[in-house]
Amino acid sequence: MSRLRTKFSTGYGRTLAVVLLLLLLFVLLQSLLIQRARQLGLQKTLQQSFVSEQNLLRAQLRDPLLRGDYVQVRALLEGYFEQDALIAGVALQAPNGFMLYQAERPQPSTGLRQAQLEIAVAGELLGRLQLRRSDGQVPGWWGRHSLKVTSGLLLLTLVFGFLVWRVVRRYGLDPLSSAVAREQQAYAALFEQSREAIVVLSPQGEVERMNPAAARLLGLAGDQTGLAIRELHSTTVWPQVEALLAAVVRQGQAAQEVCLTTRRRQVEIRASRLKFGDDDHIQLLLQDVTERRQAEAELEALRLELRRNLESYQELFDHSADGLVLRDFNGLLLMANQTYLRMVGYSLEELLGTHCTLLCQRSNCNHFSDLLHNGVTRFECAHRHRDGSWVPVEVRSALVHFQGSQAVLTSVRDIRERREREARLQLLSLVMENSSEGVLVTDSSGSIQAVNQAFSRISGYSEAEVLGQNPRLLQSGSHGPEFYQQLWQQLRQQGSWQGEIWNRAKSGENFPAWLQIRALCDEQGTLRHYVALFADLREAKAWEEKMLKLAQTDPLTGMANRVLLRDRLQQALKRASRKQVGVAVLAVGLDHFKKINDSLGHAVGDQVLVEIGQRLRDCVRAEDTFSRLSGDEFALLVCGLRNDEATQIAIKVLEAVRAPLQLDGMELFLSASIGIACYPDDGADDSALLENADRAMHQAKLQGRDRFCFFSSDFARRASEHFSIERHLRRAIEAGELQLYYQPQVSLADGRLVGAEALLRWQSAELGWVTPDRMIPVAESSGLILPIGQWVLATSCDLIRRHQAATGDWLRIAVNVSVRQFQTAGFVETVRQILQQSEVPPACLELELTESLMMNDVAQAIPLLEELHALGVALALDDFGTGYTSLAYLKRFPVDRVKLDRAFVTDIHRSRSDAALAQSLVAFASAMEFELVAEGIEEAVQHERLRQIGFAYGQGYLFAKPLPEAEFLALVRAGQPLIH
Repeated sequence: MSRLRTKFSTGYGRTLAVVLLLLLLFVLLQSLLIQRARQLGLQKTLQQSFVSEQNLLRAQLRDPLLRGDYVQVRALLEGYFEQDALIAGVALQAPNGFMLYQAERPQPSTGLRQAQLEIAVAGELLGRLQLRRSDGQVPGWWGRHSLKVTSGLLLLTLVFGFLVWRVVRRYGLDPLSSAVAREQQAYAALFEQSREAIVVLSPQGEVERMNPAAARLLGLAGDQTGLAIRELHSTTVWPQVEALLAAVVRQGQAAQEVCLTTRRRQVEIRASRLKFGDDDHIQLLLQDVTERRQAEAELEALRLELRRNLESYQELFDHSADGLVLRDFNGLLLMANQTYLRMVGYSLEELLGTHCTLLCQRSNCNHFSDLLHNGVTRFECAHRHRDGSWVPVEVRSALVHFQGSQAVLTSVRDIRERREREARLQLLSLVMENSSEGVLVTDSSGSIQAVNQAFSRISGYSEAEVLGQNPRLLQSGSHGPEFYQQLWQQLRQQGSWQGEIWNRAKSGENFPAWLQIRALCDEQGTLRHYVALFADLREAKAWEEKMLKLAQTDPLTGMANRVLLRDRLQQALKRASRKQVGVAVLAVGLDHFKKINDSLGHAVGDQVLVEIGQRLRDCVRAEDTFSRLSGDEFALLVCGLRNDEATQIAIKVLEAVRAPLQLDGMELFLSASIGIACYPDDGADDSALLENADRAMHQAKLQGRDRFCFFSSDFARRASEHFSIERHLRRAIEAGELQLYYQPQVSLADGRLVGAEALLRWQSAELGWVTPDRMIPVAESSGLILPIGQWVLATSCDLIRRHQAATGDWLRIAVNVSVRQFQTAGFVETVRQILQQSEVPPACLELELTESLMMNDVAQAIPLLEELHALGVALALDDFGTGYTSLAYLKRFPVDRVKLDRAFVTDIHRSRSDAALAQSLVAFASAMEFELVAEGIEEAVQHERLRQIGFAYGQGYLFAKPLPEAEFLALVRAGQPLIH
């Protein structure tokens, strides 16, 4: 026994020590884990805050960096750096490496966060931002010493456990005997003090022991030891008790309810067999169930009444606005009303006996403990519909008694509509708080109840400064009392008002805003609140002014543009109509300005335009308007004309333009052509005056430039004819109204046909025959000469090809090339493609170019002529003698033929000078080895004289007039000499 005590004591001591050690370890580890979790959570929160701070600062800097507003950039960065002492450093570097802003302050080396980010818009880098921030978190005493404390406490626990084990082992402490004694005492006290009646019998049915509760129940007094149990029951009840005792002997336990007739009590007897050592005993537990049986009877009556009432309550149950569900303590469904069944889409038969997790998430079971503790619980969750969707619900559960046991009655309310309303309210709140427009809410008396962040940003007032105040603190004094009277009158009558208003910010600055006010009433129509939304119009006003300036002024010269000129011209015409005064519009065009751009570059051209614009400003009065209409065209509006003021102003402008211009060490000389149109003679509206002034300017250019010209009706007629020809000419190309006529070129020696010149003719369905001198200028100015010229080349080559196919002989055709066609990019390639497509040898095509075309830009003309010559195409210099071609330039041009103009042929048999020119040209042509062709030979004497001088070829009416294609081909194929 001593060995057993020693072993148990040793084991008990060890167990106690281990339990204490594990308990302390658990507490310490839990503390460490909580501290670590807090530190990790703090670090994560700080990092998220730092990232959000970076994104916000980048968003604030993007717009001013894009605008180049570095003053605002520095102000933003200084404010950011100064407002937070934990900011260790801020640096903003431009894309080129220039440091736009840099600020630092000393911070501890630990707990320092750094970030470097780029600010870009649409892929364009605007700057690089570097941030350094200190966490500002000093670890607490526990954070610094937790490891040391934990280690120390662990060591102390080990020592304490060891000492406990040694004490128990040394003094032989045995908790087993103490426990047995305590158990015996507890059983004796329980037996004597138990409120339940207990009787211990011998196997023979004699009472061995009875507690006071049993004596009171049986109506006995004193010690009844040895009393036979049979004596306590009547003869009618004893057989039941006897059977009970026999069953206990056989089975070990049994129960029976009997009636004590002497006491008129109903007693429930539960018997069980006991064994003390080697002796068997029977223990009877007697319970008076008289009152319980009476209560059960009453309950049965109530149950019957309840059953009768259930049918009435069932209808109320099913038609409840909320879903009602009754479940037992195991979560199994007992009842559900129709509202709930419709909510989840199941029938009652499908749900009876199902667990609550069929329709809701298992985590909802966590609320069961609250239900047991408080008797009720309330929470929100979601129930699964039969179709798989989730229905948000509000659940309220309470403990109830149902059919004799506890159950859970749950009210389930569908909160989908409420959630939607809450989401809308949350969204509206979020929109209000993050709106770029200021929001102000007052009560019915005008006391401010709430404002958003935009209000504080725009007005400068914080929310705390304005709460309880009246919106009158924003009045700027820019509006009179009648303005506010009208505002409040409309607000009371219509419930809303909107318009532009001037408010005053906290700084004292007045600023424009677009204000919208709405009165909010409750369901009874009682006024509750006013809500005001206002947008800051400062930037919009500034942008509007900037856009208006850009829309009405020329960005290069700062002059009024066409839009502003027309507006002022319309106003001037209205004043002139009322006051019966004159108005003049002067259209000013710089002469040969294109040469400056082409030779000196557009930068120099822009400088010239700026200088000319400044000179023109000095030529006008303050009330007049000078405008730049396009590249090198200006317009001057002169109001209140008297006598010949328009002429004087035009002369003054011409003199201002003629003055030498000094630019970058160069001296430039310019001239201008001016067209003048006067109101009311030359037009009654702004469009007519501007058009007529422009026509007069072009007429001045045609008259030799460097002059002014007044508009006349003849200009209008020619302009109208020009427009009509252009309109019909566009349709003529599509309608196939253009034709080619061919004028033969012959040998002056024998009259043999050697080629022909293709001449364009047009027979319009509306205009009839249109002569080339009317058609060609219109085609040149409108650009139609390009498609027409290409058509002429293709048609001529097609004729050459068809003639060769029919006769086997190649024919040479000369085609006139315009200046615009020659200067078009890709002209040489166009000629090459036409020759390749028509399969015509290049030598059969001759291109005639005028003197003015070649001399307009010699440097550009010569390379193009050389490309054409290299292609194999014959080149002819047309109208020689009418321009300024010198023999030196003629020597540089790679031409095959020179055509003497008809002006020198007409009087060649009478004029010595014409004959001398022709003889000189023959001598030069002989030396340079190119051919000569005389144009416009109409008389035999001209033919004879030219032949004598040495001209080999000629063309004119003497030989044949221009012929349609069919007549020309017939003439060629006839093979007859054309000299009669």
